[in-house]
Amino acid sequence: MYFFTPEGKLNHCSAASIVSANKNTIWTAGHCVHRGDGSGDAGWNKHFLYVPGYSRGAEPLGEWTAARQYAPTAWTQDGDAREADVAAIVLNPRLDGNLEDVVGFALGYLFTENRTDYTGAAVMGYPGEGYQRTDLDEERLMYCAGDTADAFPVNPFDDRIKFDCDMGGGASGGPFVWGPQNDPRIVGAASHVTVDDAQQRLTDDLFSSEHGSYAAAVINTANGA
Repeated sequence: MYFFTPEGKLNHCSAASIVSANKNTIWTAGHCVHRGDGSGDAGWNKHFLYVPGYSRGAEPLGEWTAARQYAPTAWTQDGDAREADVAAIVLNPRLDGNLEDVVGFALGYLFTENRTDYTGAAVMGYPGEGYQRTDLDEERLMYCAGDTADAFPVNPFDDRIKFDCDMGGGASGGPFVWGPQNDPRIVGAASHVTVDDAQQRLTDDLFSSEHGSYAAAVINTANGA
């Protein structure tokens, strides 16, 4: 997914088609749509272009433009990465149909409070950098598979989800997916990593905001669009 920042810089994140009433919605991270710094309307990214199935220049399913985007006020005003680094983008339908119909599927979702542990999950994205990796170029879909965990088990008020995954920048917004093969569901989205004072990544932990009430409110708003 490509977009321009408020400063006019071309950037990209990852995103996934999510089940919605309009059949034209994708799920991503809040920081992929807004700076999260309290800057209001000036903080929104612009001119989103979603390219499902992209691989090394190939666009087998074409391009989709955005009609509107949604993120919690807790993200846009406060930059809350614990619970609110989540977003939905409603795309414009094309002459050949809605996104879900053209792509052939959309991921379901499970947004619930206080749940962090998912066995047999996966996270997908288009990383341009990673932990101790030099072979990532943003041009191919990659994934990590394994189990998620509570990122901060000693803090009952922090239910961020942790995944051991070396993907970094570019994979932001990529879905954490869990469930049977015939019913995979989004349970998180790649949000942030741990860095030192020099902004160097310290571990292969990849974090998602808790996907609870804020995530549910965002998808419900998108469904009403």
